[in-house]
Amino acid sequence: MDNSLREQMLKAGLVSKKQAKKLEQQTKIKVRKQKNNNTIDTDSIAYQVAQKQKAEVARTKELNRLKEEERLQREFQAQIRDIIQRHRINKPNADITYNFIESGKLVKQISVTNQQQQQLTNGYLAIAYLDEAYHLIPAPIAEKLLERVPEIIVCYNNEQSRIEEDDPYADYQIPDDLMW
Repeated sequence: MDNSLREQMLKAGLVSKKQAKKLEQQTKIKVRKQKNNNTIDTDSIAYQVAQKQKAEVARTKELNRLKEEERLQREFQAQIRDIIQRHRINKPNADITYNFIESGKLVKQISVTNQQQQQLTNGYLAIAYLDEAYHLIPAPIAEKLLERVPEIIVCYNNEQSRIEEDDPYADYQIPDDLMW
């Protein structure tokens, strides 16, 4: 039983060594051709199951990617919310109404103190809109937020926005007691 068919046929004298070797080479060639010419039976159940598994894996990967993007977005929003909540300086006893333009056309209001009004005018404070409320935040925080989410800053009088080359009144000083 330990002997292969080839060896058994050689011992029995049914084939010569040359014939056995030739037959073995033909068998190897035939096996190689079958491996190379593997035709896929698309009607087979195994093929259909494999295709369904591939589609399910792709769908699962896409869902995981979308969930990860949503998680990152929620994390980013939480960071922004935390930054604004920690640095906001709104005063509950503010008595001056500060008017500003949001989105280039809507006039909005926020209650500020006299000092905060001056700081807003001079660009030391900015106004951010978050959770349907306006928050006063320091200029350095506003700069950081402008880099990350510029749409959250609705009013910021920084140097770049104050300098207008064609302003005919640039040389005139604005009176301190001017109220809007």
